[in-house]
Amino acid sequence: MNFHHESEHELTSSAHGLRDRVSGSRPTGITLDESVLALRSRITELLTSWARLVIEEREVAAPRNRSVPGLAEFLGRHLSWLTEHPAGPDFDREITTLMRSCRSLREETRSARRELGGCPEPGCSGTLYAVLRPTESAPGPPGSSVVCDQGHAFAPHDWLLLAGPRQSAGIRP
Repeated sequence: MNFHHESEHELTSSAHGLRDRVSGSRPTGITLDESVLALRSRITELLTSWARLVIEEREVAAPRNRSVPGLAEFLGRHLSWLTEHPAGPDFDREITTLMRSCRSLREETRSARRELGGCPEPGCSGTLYAVLRPTESAPGPPGSSVVCDQGHAFAPHDWLLLAGPRQSAGIRP
């Protein structure tokens, strides 16, 4: 259940510190990504329910460490018993489904898009976006890009020019 641990930094919906803003608004407080939070909760609930089955039917002591890693380790110690149990196929199906959900959500949260403003191409009324894809397995082409919604794309050597003189010098307005 690596996702549970790795997703701690993905709980905030502003993946990689970027977040779409409504004009004139400023984000306040912590914004949690509800899909990550819900999946983390599903992980805990699923492992807890299977651990409860093992504890009750095998009459063994509950794990001292009831965190996700502790529950996963406990279930790992009883894996052969679980696979032989009549509910073993359900255990396999539920864990497999949960792992697919983790992989899918991880890929979704690894891409981020931030509005940069109007497209600088003459005559274009499109909106310019920075698209961050830190892994090659993220949806879309690998790497990061700056594109407009009308199809214009800008090479990395142009990105500082797009930011304007104040941002490229590290000075914020």
